[in-house]
Amino acid sequence: MAVEIFILEVDELPLNKRLKTLQDLSASLEAVYGQAKEGTDSEEILKKFYDWKCDKREEITSVRSETEVSLQRLVSWFQSTLKAFDLSVEESLTSEDTIGNIDELLENTESSVCKELEISLIEQGDADKEIIFNTYSQVLQRIHSEERLIATVQSKYKDSVEFKKQVIECLNESPNVDHLLSIKKTLKNLKARLRWKLVEKNNLEESDDHDGSEIEIIKQEITQLRNSVFQEIYHEQEEYEKLTSLVKKWFPELPLLHPEIGLLKYMNSGGLLTMSLERDLLDTEPMKELSSKRPLVCSEVDGQIILLKGYSVDVDTEARVIQRAAAYHRAWKEAKEQSGLLPLIFLFLCKSDPMAYLMVPYYPRANLRAIQSSMPLTSEEALKVMKGVAQGLHTLHKADIIHGALHQNNVFALNRQQGIVGDFDFTKSVNQRASVSMMVGDLSLLSPELKMGKPASPSSDLYAYGCLLLWLSVQNQELETNEDGIPKVDQFHLDDNVKSLLCSLIYCRSSVTAEQVLNAECFLLPKGKSALNTEKDTEYTQKKEEELKVENLDKNK
Repeated sequence: MAVEIFILEVDELPLNKRLKTLQDLSASLEAVYGQAKEGTDSEEILKKFYDWKCDKREEITSVRSETEVSLQRLVSWFQSTLKAFDLSVEESLTSEDTIGNIDELLENTESSVCKELEISLIEQGDADKEIIFNTYSQVLQRIHSEERLIATVQSKYKDSVEFKKQVIECLNESPNVDHLLSIKKTLKNLKARLRWKLVEKNNLEESDDHDGSEIEIIKQEITQLRNSVFQEIYHEQEEYEKLTSLVKKWFPELPLLHPEIGLLKYMNSGGLLTMSLERDLLDTEPMKELSSKRPLVCSEVDGQIILLKGYSVDVDTEARVIQRAAAYHRAWKEAKEQSGLLPLIFLFLCKSDPMAYLMVPYYPRANLRAIQSSMPLTSEEALKVMKGVAQGLHTLHKADIIHGALHQNNVFALNRQQGIVGDFDFTKSVNQRASVSMMVGDLSLLSPELKMGKPASPSSDLYAYGCLLLWLSVQNQELETNEDGIPKVDQFHLDDNVKSLLCSLIYCRSSVTAEQVLNAECFLLPKGKSALNTEKDTEYTQKKEEELKVENLDKNK
């Protein structure tokens, strides 16, 4: 009610017209008097100006009165003189009566007129100028004060209109969790049917007289049920997002009023955590070649090949995994495909075992190690890929996240064009991740400060980045290092821009940021121009292509 009354009152005020008048007035005054004097607002200055103006007006009025009297006397003399020469007048006037003291009359008139002209034309003295300028400064202060007051009223008016709009929106909104609960109920039924179909399929496969066509029908039903489960999970995520928006905007108490929907967990995970997904509902295949550190399985979801990373967790580790994965996921969500990061699809917890599973896209043989061992990137491809990796590091560092595990197995070159940074082990702290020694060829990716026991930092990420860029630049050439294990860049014939960037990353990395790397000259080259060893890597690539052709022919035979 108060806001509505305020809006109505302001609508009736001619604020814009008044503001225009004040702006024109201040502009005209400043054009005449120039820069105003800064000072305290004082009524004494205005009172002094008022008294000065009254005195001046009184003085001018007195002089004008004297001039009027003198001129009137002169007019009377002229009229008397005219009568003396008027023959129609019966009573004649003597010359003494007419002339009078004309000299004195003219002298008084001249004196009065000169005095009035003198007052009008004489320049003001310093005292008068100071009084006028002080008054001008006071008036300008009052104008600016009123302008600020009008601006404040207009700002409050704008806020009040927005507040009224939001209040109406809030009153029209009702945080209803029924739709979410309905989705959860549907999911529960779908998962129960899916489990039953999985059991039915297993029983048929283990029976001695199983019918292949019947098993095929059940497999199709299982696929449809899985797709339905994921569609409902996506709907559930959408509903969670709507409720999250309401919580942030209008109803912060909603998670506490409905703890059964798990909204707080969803919000704390940045929208990554789902409680509706389970490991045994997926049709997975073990990835033994990638499971040296943790169990990895592969599956297909909505036509996309995904990878499930399993983490063994306890109560404390579970909270840290969710926290770190959520921070990474929020950083990715800021720019998504332009973030330069591997996206995280889902994070879910196993109900039967102390395991957390992270679902990510699977890019087979797309990491740098696999690519460089089969068909190395060309110079142009390497620069495109490493620019994407620089973007990924910039995204992480901007979110105060240090990767700490950048290596050739964790950097992907999608279609040999787009470079993205892979995720890391969310069960480990950044220093634990950075303490793991990784080698690219004969070159250690650990920065000298990490070897000295110092904590990981953005510069240690950039050192590993520089080593990877050097490795891509020289390919199979032998790398020399100094006594600290730092590679020698000068021994290679590289483009000046690439060499300059490598020197910055490897030798002066503490003063370099990922954003500066992203804007390096070598990444701004015209299309088609190569900045690495074009002749050598083209020759090496052609050789590798020939080797691959021979291998394929042998396999076909």
